[in-house]
Formats: sequence, structure tokens, C-alpha cells
Amino acid sequence: MPDCLKFRILSIVSALLFIVSCNKKTKEQVTVSASNTDKNFISFAIKTDVAPRQKKEKLFKNLDSITNGLGAKDKALYHSYMKYVLSKKDSSDYYLNKVDTVGRSQDIRDLVDLCSFKDGFKSDAIGPKITEAIFRKINSEEKRKSPLLFKYYDLMAQAFYINKNMAKSTEFFKLSFENNPEKNMASEKLKYYEVLFLYAMESSDIKEMEVNQKIAEDIARMNKNEYELSRTMDYKAIIYGLKKMPDSGVYYSKKSFDYLESIDRLNPVAFINLAINYKGNKEFDNAIKYSDEGIKWSVKNKDSSGMAEFYAVLSDAYKGKGDYKSSLKYIDTYYKLKLKNINDIQRDKVYEIEQKFKSENKDLTINSLKTKNKLNNRIILQQKWLMFILGATFLLVGFVLYNFLKRKNLQSRTERLLVENDKLKLEQKTFQLKISPHFIFNTVSNLQGLISEKETTKSISYLTKFARLMRNILEYEKEDFISIEDEIRLLEDYMQLQQMRFKTSFEYSITVDNNIELYLQLIPPMLLQPFVENSIIHGFGNIDYIGKINIIFENKTDYMEIIIEDNGRGKAAQYTDVNKQSLSTSITEQRLNVLFPKTNSFVKTSAIDNGFRVEINIPILTED
Repeated sequence: MPDCLKFRILSIVSALLFIVSCNKKTKEQVTVSASNTDKNFISFAIKTDVAPRQKKEKLFKNLDSITNGLGAKDKALYHSYMKYVLSKKDSSDYYLNKVDTVGRSQDIRDLVDLCSFKDGFKSDAIGPKITEAIFRKINSEEKRKSPLLFKYYDLMAQAFYINKNMAKSTEFFKLSFENNPEKNMASEKLKYYEVLFLYAMESSDIKEMEVNQKIAEDIARMNKNEYELSRTMDYKAIIYGLKKMPDSGVYYSKKSFDYLESIDRLNPVAFINLAINYKGNKEFDNAIKYSDEGIKWSVKNKDSSGMAEFYAVLSDAYKGKGDYKSSLKYIDTYYKLKLKNINDIQRDKVYEIEQKFKSENKDLTINSLKTKNKLNNRIILQQKWLMFILGATFLLVGFVLYNFLKRKNLQSRTERLLVENDKLKLEQKTFQLKISPHFIFNTVSNLQGLISEKETTKSISYLTKFARLMRNILEYEKEDFISIEDEIRLLEDYMQLQQMRFKTSFEYSITVDNNIELYLQLIPPMLLQPFVENSIIHGFGNIDYIGKINIIFENKTDYMEIIIEDNGRGKAAQYTDVNKQSLSTSITEQRLNVLFPKTNSFVKTSAIDNGFRVEINIPILTED
């Protein structure tokens, strides 16, 4: 079952297992008997436990009339408790501690304990310390037939559910319902069928889910309970999602969400349910919208219970849109949050194992003292030998592991040094290949000729281009990558100088795909110059027509393709200058292997009767 769906089940059940109806048919104005304050207070507390906040606030405003006739200490009890139930999570402990239980009945002390347990619950795991404490409370509540017994059963059902023990959770939930004095009330029946629906969802029993959802919906409609009716609409949305009918799922989930929003009772589950249904219906923009809004709501309300699931939905939605970069970013955040939750759970599990070990070890020691007193010395000796063997084994394993890791580290460093050495050698070869000494000599000679012929404008232009080319080459020599814009500028300066040298005996064109971002996308510096030089020097040598060089940059699905074509001598030039051609290709291939190891980058050359073609494929790289 997907993690998002598990979170939806867990969050809804966790809420339901705490619910005691807030719609019981009682008057809002309650009169309290002074002769039995504690008993009446417990009844009052149970009935207001999960009432809507508006109803709690109204009760608090009318509290003086409710507690009319009580003494100051009794009134303080009601006021302290109501301040607690109306407080936010970060201040709930403070107000709960204000409830004075000195001289009060056991029921009131148990009620305070119950609230403490509820406030300490997590949404990911319940540790053994808490479960053991609740078990002890249940035992004492059963013995004295406490009116809060069904609440503790309910609490234990939630604890087992959070710890993913469905059988025990079901057992305690049924015990809670059977011991609930108002189990025949419509609100309690509604809760019962809602939880049965969610247990059916846990086992993917769609038929059972539909049966329980329909009963719950009928009860909510009969009692005109719009809040619970909106919840059943969300259940219906889940059913349609499992039945692969996402459009209906979106309709009912949005209906539930809009109602919760109208009464200001939104929660992370509402946002996640709606976002998941939109994602299932391939409405990815809406899925992203409600996930983002859910994250903002959670941050504002300091509720991180569904934060990881929001990022999972965002990742799936961006993946559906084809934005794999954003999808990867959000799935990375999701796994970081899940890892944090797992670490918290592991700490509790380690503690549980430690406690079990200590308990078993203690029992074993006591039993040994009672039954095998005469063998104590032998046992101690055996323990010493065992510790010695374990210590020796630990040291041996540590020594072997240390040597293994040390050798692995040395091997890794050696490999890195070899790669760096190869890279340095290759860079030297590449630099030697970049600009031919003949080109520099001929460039200077041409410059001298222009100056001697008093071609001032041309000589200045020539000198400017040559200086810029040499400066850029020396500057980019330090870089592994430069922008495509910079690479094109280097090529243009180089080819324009060559045109001036050969009296415009060739033309060139550079075509860039619209999908390429010239200033952001990267390329190794002077990657194309050796092949352009081959075209000019060897391809256009001894031709009686205008040479042409076409350079094309194009982004494919996951790589960039660069094509260099000329209309030179083709095969004739290849046969004549085979060493130069193969040297350019060989060194470029080595460069790509160093810069892009374990990728599909390559250089492919082909010569025909009327031209030469070079195809280079490299990964798409950007500055961000």
C-alpha cells in the first residue's frame, strides 16, 4: 500500500479513536450538583472532550452559570480544565499541570493522566514505556470499574494502530465500544462504522469498505451531521480512488475539503487526500497547488504530521508533468523526512529491546541463584571466558576491518591520482593541439603584411581578434567547462582570423537549437577547434571553390549533439592527412572519457567524396 494512503488511514483512525461524540443530546447549560462535584466533573469532561472548538468556547463563556453554587476550589477545577482543552499544543502541558488534583477522586487523577498520554502520542510510533503505562492504567480501571475505562481502551487501540498491530487495535477498539455507556447513541455508532471502514481499507477490502461507508453516511444524513457527512464523502473519494475512478474521487474529496474549509477545520489529511485524488486524475497542477497549500498550512499551524507525504505527492505530480528535476528534488526531501521518522522509531525499538534484555537477564539471574547456587563460580568463570573471547573476537574483527578500510582507501586514492595524472597529460596534449604553431606564425606574418601595406583598419581588426583569441584561450585553459556562448565566440574569432589569412576562401555558419540556453549550458573549452582546423587546413586545401563549414548544436532527450560538416576534399583529405585526423579524434575521445566517465559520450567521424562530418555527443550540463 502506498505511503500516502497509509498516512491517510493512520491519521483518520488516530483522530477517530479519540472521538467521543460532541453531538450528544444534552443541554448546553449544565447545572452542577455541589454534593457530587467530582462525578459531575468527569461527566462534563467526557462530553466536552472532543466537542468542536466553537462549542468549547461557548461552554467556557457560560462556565460561571454551569458551576453556579460551587466553591472557589471546585470552580477552579472546571476553569483550569477548560483552559487546557482550549489551549494550543505548545501550551497544553502548562494548563494541564494547573489542574489541581490534590484531595480529588481517583477519576479526576485518571482523567489528567489520560490527557497526558494523549498529548504525548506521536503519529509514527508509540514506545514501550507509554504502552506499558497505559496497560497498568487499564488494569486499575478494570478493577474499580472506572467510568473512564472505555477511554483507556480507546487510547490503547490507537497505540496499537500507530504501531501497526491491527489485530490488537481491533480488539481494544471493540472493547472500548462495548464498554461505552452511550454505545447506542447515533454518534458512537457512526464512529464505530467509520473505524471499521478504515480497518477494511487497511486490508484493501473494497466491498467491506463500501458497506461501512454507506452505513456511516446514512447515520450522518439521518442526524444532519454535516461535519461527519463531509468525512464520509472523503471515504467515498478513497473508494473511487481504489476502484480506479479518479474523476469521482476528485469530486467527493473536493466536496469534503470545501466544507472543512468553510468551517475552518482543515487539516493535513484534507489537503493530502485532495492532492492525491487530483494526481490520480492527472490534474497535476491542482495536485501541486494543494500540496503547496498543505505545506504552508502545516508550517503555519506547526503540524508536521503529513509533511513527508506532501513532498511525495509533489514529486509524483512533477514527474507526471515531465519535470523530472523538480520531481527528484521533492522525492529527496520526502526520503529525508521519512529517514528522520525511521530514526525516531528505531530509538524506541532499541529501548524496547534493551528493556526486554534487562528484564530477561534479571529473571535468569534470580532463577540461577535459586536453583544453581553451587555453580556460581563456574558460571562466573564461563562469563569471564566468554567476555575474553568476545573481546578477542571484537579486536580481531576490528583489526581486519581497519586493514580492509585502509587498503580500500589507499586503492581509492591511487585510482584518483592515476585519473588526475591522465587528465593532466591529456590537457597538455589538448593544449598542444588547440592552436597550431604554424597558425600563430602565419597569423603574425599576415599581420606584418597588413602593416607593411598600410592597411591600418584591417591590421587593427586583425590584431584585436588575434589578441582576444589568445587571451580567451589562456583564460579558458584553466576551466574544465565554459558556456556554449564562450565556445562559439572562440570558434568565430578563430575562423574569422583564418578567413583573413586565406582571403575568405571559406564560409561558416553556426546553428543553435532553441532548447539550448547559450549562457547556462556548458561544454569543454576548445572541444571543436581541432576539427574546425582540420576542415580549414586539410579539407579546403587545393580546392577551386568556396569552402563551407556548418556547425550545429542540438539538445536531444538526455544529451547534446554537435555536428561539424564541411564540403572539403573529404576522403582525399583523410587519406592525405590521416595522422592529423586520427590524432584529433583520439585526444578528444580521451578528453570525454576523463570528463564524462561511464556515459554515452563519443566522437564519430565520417568522410565522403565531397566533405567531412564529425558528430560529438556529450551530456547536457548547466551551471545550476
